[in-house]
Amino acid sequence: MSSFNGFILLLLLLLLLVFAFTVVSVEPRRGLPPEFTRWHVYVVNGLSDGRMLFVHCKSRDNDLGSRNLDVGTNFTWSFQQHIFRRTLFWCYVSKDDNDYDGGGAHASFKVFWQDVLLFHKCSWKDCIWIAKDDGIYIKNVPRNADEFRWQWEPGLLQH
Repeated sequence: MSSFNGFILLLLLLLLLVFAFTVVSVEPRRGLPPEFTRWHVYVVNGLSDGRMLFVHCKSRDNDLGSRNLDVGTNFTWSFQQHIFRRTLFWCYVSKDDNDYDGGGAHASFKVFWQDVLLFHKCSWKDCIWIAKDDGIYIKNVPRNADEFRWQWEPGLLQH
């Protein structure tokens, strides 16, 4: 009888875990928890005058590498969020620029992290970051609006 009680206890625990993961952080539009969504991150070169954008992105576990983007092109990757919601990606970007006495400018920022406000801006699947002449913007997808997030810092870091 004790093995039967252990089986029932295990079954109840399993049902409790399934219930917890389907109720917590449910995405309102499609009914999927964020950890089951296929996320896409885009870093876009929105600079003017044909300026190249250097991009290097990584997570705690993966270095996605570096690349130079022409104006109007982007660096994109997709992933599923870590089940315990610890997924974090960040990018370092830089531009050669005459605005800072020819020394260029850079920015380092998170592009994906656990944040329901970020999820809403990304329309629960597409996080779009745009490097413009005056700084870094996130696309608020539902509103189709670019929102300013970070300024460029003067100078270039050795990368």
